[in-house]
Amino acid sequence: MTPYRATALLLAVVLHACGGDAPGSAEADTGLDAPDRIVEVAPEPVYEVGGFESPDWAAFGNIVSTAFDGRGHLYVLDGQANTVTEIDAQGAFVRTIGRPGEGPGELSSPFSMTVTDGGEVAIFDLGHRGWVVYGADGEFRHNVQVDLGEVGIPGGSLSAFAGGGVVGAITGRMRINTGDASDDEDDALAAITRPIALFGLEEGDSARVIYRAWDLPPAPEGEQQSMSMEGGGAIQLRMPVLRAFEPGLHAAGTPDGRVAVVDSVGYRVKIVATDGTVANVLERPIAPTEVTPRIQELEKERRAEEMAARQGGGMMITVAGGSGGASGGRVDNDAVRRMMEGRLESMIFAEEIPVIEAMSVDPFGRVWVQRSSGEPGVPGPTDLLTIDGRYLGTMAPDGPRIPEAFGPDGLIVREVTDEFDVPTLIVERMPADIG
Repeated sequence: MTPYRATALLLAVVLHACGGDAPGSAEADTGLDAPDRIVEVAPEPVYEVGGFESPDWAAFGNIVSTAFDGRGHLYVLDGQANTVTEIDAQGAFVRTIGRPGEGPGELSSPFSMTVTDGGEVAIFDLGHRGWVVYGADGEFRHNVQVDLGEVGIPGGSLSAFAGGGVVGAITGRMRINTGDASDDEDDALAAITRPIALFGLEEGDSARVIYRAWDLPPAPEGEQQSMSMEGGGAIQLRMPVLRAFEPGLHAAGTPDGRVAVVDSVGYRVKIVATDGTVANVLERPIAPTEVTPRIQELEKERRAEEMAARQGGGMMITVAGGSGGASGGRVDNDAVRRMMEGRLESMIFAEEIPVIEAMSVDPFGRVWVQRSSGEPGVPGPTDLLTIDGRYLGTMAPDGPRIPEAFGPDGLIVREVTDEFDVPTLIVERMPADIG
């Protein structure tokens, strides 16, 4: 990783001359159908934390999620330590929140995290089958149960909702195996649904689906495999066939209390009210890329390289029980490798590569749209739009991309790893005015 210069970089927003327009120029085309207008953005470095020579409190093992509160404090959820580290706006350690375990205020299988507008730290923990909520003082408040079979599991990308609670896309549902479920019930729970849900965080609150994306066709099931566990025992595991280039489901709360949603192959960002009404659709005339045999081979090679880079640590499997929370164990690495190689060989492909790879909304109300390049493994550009449909510009593929989390006053955080896979978090500040 290239170290920062000792002096801070000045904030700069420089527009490449395309017909002579300058940033903020009245002649700059701000319509969504405008051609790409490249803007260069130089974030201001704030601090770095982590890395090989970090103090013990910053020696992160597995960074699951990061989030900022309204003061600019950064929260880091470590899935290996099962704790959250709070860091102040200058990069100094504040406190450790939570501890490993299955009791009140403890974390056993943390899956995702966000920080609400009121400063509450909300962690979705599979072991507790719901939310573990801590106050702004770091003290445990309560748990909020979620029906994982009926509602489902919110994805790793969560955002605090301006009206209270947490909004997130549902990535799947978990069947609690009590041994008495019928085949029909199993099939119903295996059905692929793609809702966006608003989760309440008060005791007794429930989740409410505010938008349902169009469903994907069911993926063929792979062969059932027996996988040995390190330390003894085995589990039977059946996973769906890998699908490449399927359209993602992305959701992010907006500062005005709505939700930005992407669920399309084309370039469409829907602004959805909490009653499910689509208030606006942000579209640009950019077509998806056809998936050719060459692209299929490139994608297989890319995934094989990723798989080889991840080998060595095995895979943690969390198994839900009938009456308890969840238990976990590490599967033998050779078994994981064989399973992944088999899934890679039988992978199926969509006909087109979706235009949008990722989407988020920052506290300024800017919609970040990370686009596909059309080439597997090659980064694409990132557009900046406003919720009301203005085009602010496009950042080049080697420029800033969607960060791990947004904070107040332009704060962002991104994660990098060194050759030993040791993570470092880089906190920077983005300019308020772009384009």
